[in-house]
Amino acid sequence: MPDLTPPDGETDFYFVPAADPEQAVPRIVELVSRRIPRRFGFDLIRDIQVLCPMNRGGVGARSLNIELQAALNPVGENKVERFGSTFAPGDKVMQIENDYDKEVYNGDIG
Repeated sequence: MPDLTPPDGETDFYFVPAADPEQAVPRIVELVSRRIPRRFGFDLIRDIQVLCPMNRGGVGARSLNIELQAALNPVGENKVERFGSTFAPGDKVMQIENDYDKEVYNGDIG
């Protein structure tokens, strides 16, 4: 188990505890939309990527995508609904399956 005690001085690692998904999701949205860009000067769309180990559940990719889209790129008039999800111009997407004919590969981001 890693030592999660905050070190003295400058660091680029922070542990933010959350007791459950209901507490974790708003903290993740706050970190991505405000705290990380402000602290490090990152562009919140281009420079930040949220990784999670699962698709389903309160802190799974599907749930986080909905919450992050609402905070970072709210859906307007121009939207496309496919596969149970809504996509809008400016959304960050990741290819999750290789498509050799189109030369897009698992992990490609657009």
